[in-house]
Amino acid sequence: MHPQVVQTAPGTCPICAMDLVPVTKTGGKVADRSAVAIMLSESQMQLANVTVQPVSAGSISNATVLNARLAANQEQTEVISSRVSGRIERLVVKESGQFVRKGQVLYEIYSEQLLTDQQEYLVALQQENELKEPRYEQFRKAAEQKLRLSGMTPDQIRQLARTRKVQLRIPFVAPAGGTVTEVAASEGQYVSEGALLYRLVNLGQLWVEADLYAGESNYIKVGDQVGVEVVGSEERLNLTARVAFINPEYRTGSQVLTMRALLANPGGKFQPGQQARVFIRHGIQRGVTLPTDAVVRAGDGAVVFIQTGTGTFQPRKVEIGTETDQRVAIKKGLIGTEKVAMSGAYLLYSEMILKKGINPITAKIDEEDVQTAPNQKKAPVAKQAASPNVQQTPDAFKKQLTLVYEASLKLTEALIRSDARQAQTAAGGAEKAISSVDMNLLSGATHQEWMKHESTMNAALKIIRTTNNLEKQRTAFAGFEDELYHSVKAFGITDKPAYRQYCPMAQNNKGGYWLSDQKIIRNPYFGEAMLSCGETKEVIQ
Repeated sequence: MHPQVVQTAPGTCPICAMDLVPVTKTGGKVADRSAVAIMLSESQMQLANVTVQPVSAGSISNATVLNARLAANQEQTEVISSRVSGRIERLVVKESGQFVRKGQVLYEIYSEQLLTDQQEYLVALQQENELKEPRYEQFRKAAEQKLRLSGMTPDQIRQLARTRKVQLRIPFVAPAGGTVTEVAASEGQYVSEGALLYRLVNLGQLWVEADLYAGESNYIKVGDQVGVEVVGSEERLNLTARVAFINPEYRTGSQVLTMRALLANPGGKFQPGQQARVFIRHGIQRGVTLPTDAVVRAGDGAVVFIQTGTGTFQPRKVEIGTETDQRVAIKKGLIGTEKVAMSGAYLLYSEMILKKGINPITAKIDEEDVQTAPNQKKAPVAKQAASPNVQQTPDAFKKQLTLVYEASLKLTEALIRSDARQAQTAAGGAEKAISSVDMNLLSGATHQEWMKHESTMNAALKIIRTTNNLEKQRTAFAGFEDELYHSVKAFGITDKPAYRQYCPMAQNNKGGYWLSDQKIIRNPYFGEAMLSCGETKEVIQ
């Protein structure tokens, strides 16, 4: 049964339906751990949709999604050309798109060369039968071989030997089965030897062609199996293809490589030209994993809520690792024996701040008990790179970063309209803009600084591009915008004003920033619901 929804008045807490009153937030060391516990009754847990499950160990990996297309396997394409010169008397197969079987008649041709060859064969055959000498047998075999090389089948030659009558119009058959993709001849046309007549392709196996950007080419190699989803197909990730080729050279004027994988296509249910997606798994991490909704993130860290008793929860700081749109790996903070609030964590977080006046992320409440999860190694702490000097950033790099900023505006606009599908497309466009940035224009500390920003922005954009959950897209958008802001501040952009705007109610009242090219406030975190909520914090010239 679904829990009954209780309507609360504005300004009241959805968990306890009590009036909220302002409190003073505290930080620093909290001595009494019970002071940061949240206690809920069974009905309150139902209303807040708080569900608890034991922590589980498993593996998790990142998934890079590539836009792809299906194409005919050129290695299984058959080109049918005329074996002899002559006139096409009849086309049996006249249209492209038809499926033909091996041995099926394609056309009939009148050829003086074939008439002469048939007559030579009949003469040699008669001499062999009458004179009974070995040399005439050799003449007959040579004449028969000549007919074979001209395209006559063994059955046609046996019929010629049986009837002893020359055929004026010789039917030519398909040397292999497949789908006709081109008909290059017409009835009555005179063709020369070697002229193209048909193209056939075997659609039993297709190519899946995708574009790999510079940062993605390290995740895959020839021979790997990748997941494939054909757009419009009922089969989702059940399809797999084997990587057969990765172009070793970038496409001219870009940082893009072409990847080609082989996809089985029994029954020809897929057709060349269909759009597809390729899923590349990488960064596999083993250990404790949780649903993404179980982890509350903020700029200073992340926490989960541990059940310490019936209806009682305490926050636990954790260090997160590899993350997908559904699960996240916990590198430090859990040992795998705890029971964790798998949903409703954000409500518990808000309740702690509102009722206790304690921010569980900034308060030092459990550093002594933080443990490393099994099979995880503590990640090295990266040294903070020195901030680059904007004046010393090459103009070419600024122009490329400007294109990234412009691409981000399309993503912001999609979220303003609350259009998750358009946000996915815009995130892909921003990824392309980032991949086109030439980091070799920078050196030393500036080079390292950009690599850090680039990696974080791409991670956030990947989440936006691979989920149609608008709330998750906006959460990832906040992280992307923070890194974009630091990049713009560090390196600068050209002839583009950037307004850094802020909404204090975004992300469950944690606040959220974004960059805009307009002074007017248009909120990407709430869209039409609270379009003008926010203020301009900084103008970057």
